[in-house]
Amino acid sequence: MRSTLGSLTIVSALFLLVGIFLGSVQTEAQVSVAEHVYYGHVPVQTFTFQFPLVVDELIGGKVNRYDVPQSHAILDVVGLEAGTSIEVWDIFLNQRIYSTVVGKFEKKVVFIRDGTFFKIVSSKRIAALLNGGFNLFNTQQVAPAGTSTFYPALTGGFRGREFIFNAAPATHPQAYSVDRIGYNFYLFALEETDWQLEDSVQVWSTSGHLPPRGIKTTLLQSRVNAMETHGGAGNDVVFHLTTSGDAQVSSCTLGDFVAVSAVTGGYVGKVFFAPIAVTLEEAGRTAAFIIIPLEEGEVKIYDKDLNVIATHSFTESDVMGMHYWYHELGVGRFNIIMESTGDVTFTVGQTEGSVGIEYLSDDITFMGARAGQELRFYAPTKAVIFAPENLTITIDAGTPIQMEKDSFKVLESGIHSVSANKHVIIEIMAASTFWDDWGSYLIEPSDLDVNFEVPGAFWSRPTDYTLYIAGFAVAVIGLLVFFVMRRRRAIRV
Repeated sequence: MRSTLGSLTIVSALFLLVGIFLGSVQTEAQVSVAEHVYYGHVPVQTFTFQFPLVVDELIGGKVNRYDVPQSHAILDVVGLEAGTSIEVWDIFLNQRIYSTVVGKFEKKVVFIRDGTFFKIVSSKRIAALLNGGFNLFNTQQVAPAGTSTFYPALTGGFRGREFIFNAAPATHPQAYSVDRIGYNFYLFALEETDWQLEDSVQVWSTSGHLPPRGIKTTLLQSRVNAMETHGGAGNDVVFHLTTSGDAQVSSCTLGDFVAVSAVTGGYVGKVFFAPIAVTLEEAGRTAAFIIIPLEEGEVKIYDKDLNVIATHSFTESDVMGMHYWYHELGVGRFNIIMESTGDVTFTVGQTEGSVGIEYLSDDITFMGARAGQELRFYAPTKAVIFAPENLTITIDAGTPIQMEKDSFKVLESGIHSVSANKHVIIEIMAASTFWDDWGSYLIEPSDLDVNFEVPGAFWSRPTDYTLYIAGFAVAVIGLLVFFVMRRRRAIRV
């Protein structure tokens, strides 16, 4: 009997060990296929297509033409790794509306109906650009069109040394004049860097070198109206950028509203960089920015050469009262570096129709907060809060409420404060007149967790050799005077 019990005990122990092993293997497998999730909302567009809008884009050097259904936006999904499975879900109806597998550098196009609240679930990190509006692709329109957004880095967030992206739309009737609209490749070096940019088919490429705070701009191929010429570089709309030092990359065009990620990561910080381009001189247009404090402190606005443009102070009462600084810059091209002694959020944009804050142009942008982090922002039109997990959230200093995974809440226009015990994603919408020209890259919760230091050379100024030259000239003149006077004395003797 003891022998039988002993055998059973040994067998049970073996099964227990096997169970533990299999459980650990299963846990590792679950971790390896962890989901990446991206949320978004398609605004109801003012101008819907009276007929299917036909658009062209270069894929592998060949024109790819397709119809955009009436009252739909375009979701461009680019694979950053081979074998990435993606699903797109309508989270209000709880319906899957699209699924596929995408390869590295491969782009898929998804049409999403106006008004849809959706999420993308992918097995690996992706680059997802939501864009729409009749004027965005119709280059026959009188007004220039394009969309501004930061391009996500492969390692998360919007700062890094490798980027794979679908170039944001940058089209306009006067294609011969890029300055009329802007550039959909805007490289900003956070430290000294060598860089190389090529299309995904490796037919076209360019490279260069930038000092800290150096900038490189160009126009890349993007989607256009059917039969229209573009003039941008490349044989594909997907591009690959590598740099030797940390950099940020964006599209900077006319008519935008962009929440800026801090140089140190996330959307709350003390140092930010953002380009703004207002090149259409007409009444009611101005470049502008909004700074909302989370701590008291001093704020300085510099150009890229560290010349001070403007300053502002936030007191403790400003923080308690959720006050903000809205500043108009006028018409022109601006490369803004913002430095604050206290934590702030930073948004840039431009107005249309009037220069007031409520007239910021039609666009969408995304922000997010880490667990336990307060986020403050201004919503010109409205904002949508998405819950990637079951969470407890406090909105505008109210009573904490529960939000279930994949649920959302719509906020009205104005200044808002949000903090939760889990990650939250927020889409902010701005429409001064019409929803006809908008777009932004989506973010995922892990984008909010990246942390960086401000590079040591970021605040270095170029050496001013004029002082050395002037000093050398004074020394030479002094020596000449000395020798002349000495010669005169010698002659007199």
